[in-house]
Amino acid sequence: MKLLLISYVSPADKITGGFRPASFTKFFPEAGINVSFLTSHPDILKNKEILEKYNIQSVELVRPIRIRNIGYKLKILALMETLKLDTLFFFPDIFRFWNRRAGKRAQQMIDREKIDAIIVTGPPHSPYYMAYKLAKKNSLPLIVDYRDPLTGSPFMYFPPIIKQIVRRKERKIVNYAKLVITVGEECSALITNSLKLKDKEIHVIYNGFFEEDRPDLTVEKRSKFTVSYFGHFYILRQKGFEALVAGMRRMIDKHNLSPEDIVLQYAGKISRKTLQKILDGSNMKDYFNDLGLLSGDTLFKEINQSTLNVVLVPPKTSYTLPTKIYDYAFCNSHIFLVGEKGEVTRWCEKVDQIYTQTTMNPEEISEDLWQLFTKWKSKSLEFGCDEEKILEFSRRNLALKLAEKIKKAIK
Repeated sequence: MKLLLISYVSPADKITGGFRPASFTKFFPEAGINVSFLTSHPDILKNKEILEKYNIQSVELVRPIRIRNIGYKLKILALMETLKLDTLFFFPDIFRFWNRRAGKRAQQMIDREKIDAIIVTGPPHSPYYMAYKLAKKNSLPLIVDYRDPLTGSPFMYFPPIIKQIVRRKERKIVNYAKLVITVGEECSALITNSLKLKDKEIHVIYNGFFEEDRPDLTVEKRSKFTVSYFGHFYILRQKGFEALVAGMRRMIDKHNLSPEDIVLQYAGKISRKTLQKILDGSNMKDYFNDLGLLSGDTLFKEINQSTLNVVLVPPKTSYTLPTKIYDYAFCNSHIFLVGEKGEVTRWCEKVDQIYTQTTMNPEEISEDLWQLFTKWKSKSLEFGCDEEKILEFSRRNLALKLAEKIKKAIK
């Protein structure tokens, strides 16, 4: 069996979404499925290590769109996004300009190779339309893989009329597909509800982790109570970070703690002006450590040495992904979950991950932090998860599980 995999992003993009299709190319051959890969990132062919690591045997490139970079450079696209006009002119997204060239190349691949089905993964979502047209034209089964929803996404805004058009097209694509998959239960429910699907099952295949990327760590925890947040918080997670900072400040004042007792750490790409504004507002400068942008062994070492590793659940959103949890899971962590219960909480419970859930109320954060601090001082604070249970989420196991679903769906 041979699949044509269409993914605008690829392993060369170095983002979580980019690595999802890589798990298909790497492990599907074990289940008797070969993959021809169509993507946009030119670096993928320049880096032989990527090709070998992810077992990419057949790859075709269609250069990425330039209008997005030009739009940001001229600040026109950023202004349109701020005014929520981008989807009015570029629906469902600006990547639609990639479709025409990519569609021609995909048709050449179908004509040249014996393709049994098409699998398309997004975001961006516009390649869904191109894959749907190709599948219908060539009478091929279609598999749709959502890494994020489209019309139900809290991260995308559509004017009402445009939303109706996009949703109608999206429902047509999903109903045509032989198999629809996504990354978690909350995302599955969101797609089902936003498209009003009745008889269409959305299958869950988690993002997972590559076993070979697991860190080999033996470092000890720091000698001071260290609360760390790794990643981005932008607008949707910023309220959670602000509540965390305010809660820590209350705890410090109430129990008269010094910078030698407790520290808040951050590593990520967020604007340092935004970060400084939050810290200045709570007078936390003396209790804060800016780690910059970390990756690889350095990142895992800091996660492992931290007392609490923070996960911020965005408020008033329909879903969140437990992506960062995979990094935390192998670093003997105690997770401090700020926000409502949901996908991340369920994942922790599935693998017996030690965690503490709190709300975005600074007063409650302060009380919960003090209880954890007290346990830490008495050396009774617990860390870690069940290593055997977490292996169920290896990308090999998940890819092979999906491969069986695909073979069953398109027989």
